Amino acid sequence: MIERKFLLALLFFIFCFVETSFAQQIPQFAYGSLNPEFYNPSVSGITKSINASAIGRSQWVGITGHPTAQAISISSYIPNLHGGVGFLVLNNQQGVQRNTCAMVGYSFIIGNNNHRFGIGVRGGIIQSSVDGIKLRASDGFYSGSINNHNDNLLPLNIVSTTSPEFSGGFFYLNKIMNVGIAGAHLLNPSLKYLSTNGKLSIDEVRNLSGSISFLINKEKTINIKPSLLVKYNFNEFQSETILLIGYKKLGWFGGGYRGMASNHPDAIIGFIGISLPSNLEVGYAYEYSISNLGASNELMLRYSLSLTKNAKPEKIIFTPRF
Repeated sequence: MIERKFLLALLFFIFCFVETSFAQQIPQFAYGSLNPEFYNPSVSGITKSINASAIGRSQWVGITGHPTAQAISISSYIPNLHGGVGFLVLNNQQGVQRNTCAMVGYSFIIGNNNHRFGIGVRGGIIQSSVDGIKLRASDGFYSGSINNHNDNLLPLNIVSTTSPEFSGGFFYLNKIMNVGIAGAHLLNPSLKYLSTNGKLSIDEVRNLSGSISFLINKEKTINIKPSLLVKYNFNEFQSETILLIGYKKLGWFGGGYRGMASNHPDAIIGFIGISLPSNLEVGYAYEYSISNLGASNELMLRYSLSLTKNAKPEKIIFTPRF
């Protein structure tokens, strides 16, 4: 009965937010499919643990003004709230535009140790800036300290703006599998920059993301973790497939592939990571660009502390009668 209600809720969520839109994809991370909380607020607290993750990414390093992104996520399960609370900071630099997003979210969690469902929402603000000084228009005039774009839409200085941000999602977890779907930019925020030269507006349209991951041979010496992350901006799909192989609890290695479609390959990804004492994991990802845009590097740190304790055996009381 719970599974049926969950699937109906997923369908309702999808159809409520489908519309024709065109915009860039949400920021991508090679380790994104292994850290679904960056995309999905319903993941917060679902493992009944305290989790903290940080990712730093440098994309297409050979290109001037190449994209960079950083993300920090902290969450914890809180029994009195029947769910989890999470905090996310996401910073994304693409050329002359920088977006910084700070959000707080809550996930309502139901289920038991075998099956858990999370329904989460997250809200906050986007602070965005555009460096008009670095812009160069084809019809502009630039000489020394003189910058003239000859375009009233383009600012001549650094301009900034803020806008509300809201996201939501669903997540299902059992002992060997997890699957989720989430939506970002659900308020369809518009970033309106004011400057002395005119007005510039950029719309952040809605995006959907779906993830699924399996953990095979969890308690064995060698375990296998395949995963898939799909992102859709109502214009085109982007998918990432990953296969990681772990050895005991010492670390992992593996590979992945990202592409827009069968005829638009993007990158081949290599992964390596180690598990350190004190529940800390360190991972590195290297991307070889098939499209000749340049290599990408990514570093991930993750900390997890379980809030559940193993049941202690009942105390044995000896009696002289036996």
